[in-house]
Amino acid sequence: MSEAQKSRPSIGVLLGSTQTPAEILPAAIAAERAGFDEIWIGEDYFFTGAIAVAGSLLASTQLPVGIGIVPAVSRHPALLAMELATLAGIFPGRLHAGIGAGVPEWLDGMSLRPRSPLGSVRDTLGCVRDLLKGERVSVECETFAAHDIALEHAPAWVPPLYVGASGPKALNMSGAHADGSILSVLAGVDYVRWARERITEGGARPDHRLVVYAFCAVDDDPQKAREMLRPLVGLYMLTGPRNPMTEVQGIAVEAEALAAHGLDEGTSRIPDAWIDALTIVGTPQQCRDKIAALAEAGADAIVLGFPPDQQIQTMIDRVGHEVLGIKNTSYAS
Repeated sequence: MSEAQKSRPSIGVLLGSTQTPAEILPAAIAAERAGFDEIWIGEDYFFTGAIAVAGSLLASTQLPVGIGIVPAVSRHPALLAMELATLAGIFPGRLHAGIGAGVPEWLDGMSLRPRSPLGSVRDTLGCVRDLLKGERVSVECETFAAHDIALEHAPAWVPPLYVGASGPKALNMSGAHADGSILSVLAGVDYVRWARERITEGGARPDHRLVVYAFCAVDDDPQKAREMLRPLVGLYMLTGPRNPMTEVQGIAVEAEALAAHGLDEGTSRIPDAWIDALTIVGTPQQCRDKIAALAEAGADAIVLGFPPDQQIQTMIDRVGHEVLGIKNTSYAS
């Protein structure tokens, strides 16, 4: 491990929603070659299935692979535990698994939205953990029931379980019950610091791991890099402009005003300063500074998502070489 790697948080690559299935495996191999530390897979409906992708990446690389997140109500906890136990049994020590509430509109499309999203996550987390530990489970919850269920092949190594969380109650719950928390994209320094405080308030252990997703674009021209990310920032910010992230970061009112113009017009009006504050963007040095600031705020791992219209393997190589200081990349050669 280089001195550059020792002095920074773990850096991962986020795959699954901005790539086609055929693009995911080559991108993961490029990430391993470029010196990234881990890979995380999003399960955005209806793009790619996280369990299937995780299996292929665990088999094709030596990197840790995180699933972040699967909605609590889209699989019965016993089936989710079986899937995770299978992956953890084949690839011990490399799997991380995240559970969250899911996007309400997607759940509505499947008639799956629970009355208590937070309760569904907490109940699923507890059931999955007990099954992975080899326990026999009988429980009645709002969204599922389990009657005398146990895994035939509980893993010798229980993978860490994360919660995808944003608001104070969810972050408190994650601190109390999970091994780690996952923050979605557009989490700036102020929000990461605030989220870490809420997790600690919930009673998190010292080893509770905070994973922060972040959009990333690197270019010698900072404005060109911003424009690569502008459509993604607009999509994720303006389709739900008032949320814990925008409120904590003090931009909720302005984001709602931009959203009122419609997605395309509102996106074009997003201030450059917002893109700078909420993404890893700019020159290699600017990106290094942003990574350092997020780590200082409490991020243990920063997972980079790249814009879909770019050559992702080239971007991965460039970030590995110019931002992370890794020398064994094809870009460097």
